[in-house]
Amino acid sequence: MNNSNYNCELIQDLLPLYQDNACSNTSRSIVDEHIADCDKCKAMLTRLQNTSVDDYLISEKNNVLEQHSKKEMKRTATIGIFTASILMIPVIVCLICNLAIGHGLDWFFIVLTSLLVFASVTVIPMVVRRNTILWTMAAFTVSLLLLLMTCCIYTGGDWFFIVSIPTIFGLSVIFMPYIICHIPLPKFLRNKKALLTMLWDTVWLYILILECGIYTSYAAYWDIALPITTFSLIVPWLMFLCIRYLKVHPVTKAGICTLITGIFSTFANDFIYYVLYGSQHIKISDANLSQWGVSQEITDANVGLLIFIVSLVIGTILIAAGTILSHSQKEH
Repeated sequence: MNNSNYNCELIQDLLPLYQDNACSNTSRSIVDEHIADCDKCKAMLTRLQNTSVDDYLISEKNNVLEQHSKKEMKRTATIGIFTASILMIPVIVCLICNLAIGHGLDWFFIVLTSLLVFASVTVIPMVVRRNTILWTMAAFTVSLLLLLMTCCIYTGGDWFFIVSIPTIFGLSVIFMPYIICHIPLPKFLRNKKALLTMLWDTVWLYILILECGIYTSYAAYWDIALPITTFSLIVPWLMFLCIRYLKVHPVTKAGICTLITGIFSTFANDFIYYVLYGSQHIKISDANLSQWGVSQEITDANVGLLIFIVSLVIGTILIAAGTILSHSQKEH
């Protein structure tokens, strides 16, 4: 190609791409031929290659941001330490008053652990610089359990474990999805964070049921609690496995989840009644849509039947729509 066919304006438009290796081989050959004979474009390329000013500006920007970040962290840490110092005032006052009235150190520890709970959500976020939320969650959980244990000891009760297990379970349901995403995991578990969260919550739910069974004196507890708990867990697990692992169109997943919800809502009470009383009666068999308000049993059966029919229709429509959309996307 003759480079005379290309003017300097066109070549100068290509120079930034040429410098960043973002142009085609043909464009690069054209620029090479042109700058071999054009001092003006060659000089412009030299200026583009001189990145010292840009590097300096980037370095200065990073230094300014780093200095500002350090300044803010130092200021936050100072505030945190100051807050912790203020919290020591009521601790010391309570200690002195507790000893002065001859109560030993009984309710002083309740005040101390209460302030620890407060400090876990105020001081910890300000003084911890890395993994702040994780450390805050851990400190809050530990301090809350210490408070419960202290209150239990002070009242002479034996209820600490019956309270601590549901507390941990409740906090896990809220915080475990975040925690599992921010802790280092082995390589084979990195894509199974949702599954780990579900397993963790399931284990703690069964621990809670186990603990309640230990504390209760009801003889038939295990025959009732375990089947109902397991049956109730079928729905969230089926929906989780469908949403997370089923390789179908999202609309199809919505349809399957609708069917699962409708079936569970319709027959859940029948299963519970069977576990409690040994009754094998299916409630929707009493449905009579021509009669409403005659009796509570018929009304409940009618509602259950309508829920079952609506969920079946909507679920089937969504599954069919998802199948059609999936085939359409594959064709395109």
